[in-house]
Amino acid sequence: MIAVAGLNIGGAEVVIQRLAQTIDQRLFNLIICCMKTRGSIGDSLAHEGFEIIVLGSEEKAKVRYGTTIDLLQLLRARNIDIIHTHTTDALFEAAISKLVQPRVKLVHTFHFGNYPHITLRRKWMEGIASRFADCLVAVGDVQRDQLCATYGFRKRPVLRVWNGVAVVAGGDGDSFRKSIGAEDHVLIGVTSTMIEQKGLFDFLKVARRFRDEGDRVRFVIVGEGHLREQLNVARRELGLEDTVVFTGWMAHAAEVAVPAFDIFFQPSLWEAMSIALLEAMAAGKPVVATRVGEAPYVVADGQDGLLVDPGDIEGMTDALRRLVDDPGLRSRLGIAASEKATLQFTVQRMARAYEEIYLALMSREEEVARWQ
Repeated sequence: MIAVAGLNIGGAEVVIQRLAQTIDQRLFNLIICCMKTRGSIGDSLAHEGFEIIVLGSEEKAKVRYGTTIDLLQLLRARNIDIIHTHTTDALFEAAISKLVQPRVKLVHTFHFGNYPHITLRRKWMEGIASRFADCLVAVGDVQRDQLCATYGFRKRPVLRVWNGVAVVAGGDGDSFRKSIGAEDHVLIGVTSTMIEQKGLFDFLKVARRFRDEGDRVRFVIVGEGHLREQLNVARRELGLEDTVVFTGWMAHAAEVAVPAFDIFFQPSLWEAMSIALLEAMAAGKPVVATRVGEAPYVVADGQDGLLVDPGDIEGMTDALRRLVDDPGLRSRLGIAASEKATLQFTVQRMARAYEEIYLALMSREEEVARWQ
């Protein structure tokens, strides 16, 4: 069983979606359990035929936090051997269930990328519940170090499994470019939820510099989130209505929108391991990304992308300027990025790593603590 709060749009949710789609169904019978709400990715998986069970609801979540009894009953009824949690609340309730059902193996993957800056409640819940897990997984080396420092874990028992993305053939992007009026522009874009960590106000500040210089450059943010109205206000105040396009949420953005980008620009303030960054690399796009989370391990600065410091508007502008002015450099970095993503960051590689963890927990438990 994969257990998560809900499957709305987000990087961790995409990881779960790809894992479910790729796991070897000859070896594993998979159930997906949403603790609160199914969400759009959950709807998509259900449409594909995956079994999605929702224990709670948005309304219930307002009046009661736990669905532990429901989860425990489900584990018993379906004779679950392994529960793989991906959110704090799912981990906490699975840990309580494990006290009653100790034979169930508990795997937890951490997806948050800004430890130790979390709420006290979340820190308390994760700190206690993680002690009951049979296997803890970080999605990157930087995140693993943060977790060990925050919770006092020993480094060896926290495994590292890099996120992976599907390498698929996207379109040529012409329709998307036309839809936003960027046919004759260098198009700089990002796929992102509109939340604080993504640094989108910095995205707008950089766009203002290019607008002031009169370049034929168009910027686009593909995504939605609670900062949408604030970003709209900032865009208007900066005079960027004709320079920066907000498309809202788009289904299959990696196949529809990203192929249209000339440059992928991610100014995040923090990350664990960005799925959007990996999708851009897999699509052969030159990337400018901030040195946060696993990005310095994923992107070799100057070889398959350019790295800048978070919040460094001048540095971001200079890096993008290099790529805008040099189509040859864009091409070289994009080709190198695609080759790296295809070799190292595929969803197949990620799924095989998790499958090995599941099988080891069932048959060779003593080996898990030795894995790196």
